[in-house]
Amino acid sequence: MIYSKKILYADDDLDDKTWISEATEMLNYRLDIDFVENGRQVFEYLEKQLEEMPALIVLDLNMPELDGRQTLKKLKLNNKYKNIPVVIVTTSSNKVDVEICNRLGASLYLVKPDSHAEWQLIIKQFVPYIS
Repeated sequence: MIYSKKILYADDDLDDKTWISEATEMLNYRLDIDFVENGRQVFEYLEKQLEEMPALIVLDLNMPELDGRQTLKKLKLNNKYKNIPVVIVTTSSNKVDVEICNRLGASLYLVKPDSHAEWQLIIKQFVPYIS
């Protein structure tokens, strides 16, 4: 399957980027995913997009410089970016984190898995935002 819309994925963990890439290949999805490592880079990336904004932004909560909560808040307060769906994919299953992200405007909150099969389920949940 080919999805032409972009996904911006912010996560500083190289292993998780590898998991996402491998699980995407196993699903035979050819997703257009651009990776950045922190919230500051999310905004640098978005500012360079002259024609097409990403259809979906995926954020980890625990990133250096500008974490996922701060990034989500800034995205949703900015008229230029507030309508881009944001999915949180993080290691935290803390109910407070879930509540904060939902209150800030996250479209979906998912806990990072530790197997290819579970990562495939995560990726499948992105499809409604990019198809």
